[in-house]
Amino acid sequence: MSESTYEHKPGNGSLFRNNDSNPDNNQPYYKGDIKLQDGTMQEISAWVNESKAGKKYLSLKLQNVYVAPVEVKKEEPKSEEVSPDLPF
Repeated sequence: MSESTYEHKPGNGSLFRNNDSNPDNNQPYYKGDIKLQDGTMQEISAWVNESKAGKKYLSLKLQNVYVAPVEVKKEEPKSEEVSPDLPF
């Protein structure tokens, strides 16, 4: 997610402003990475919300790091070449 080569220590992470977020879409205001205590990396997203009492707070979501699916090309079965010398 972040473009730097910084590696987080377990239990730490970073959030960055999401410039693609606006009031018309559901994208998070902040996005980043966090390294859990067991060493696994997670993506973290944050939205700025307001409670019924008028207090602003951050709503957070953790999810597994997205890995793009790898496209597997299927090989087409090779047709057996038929010799023109066959009697049929």
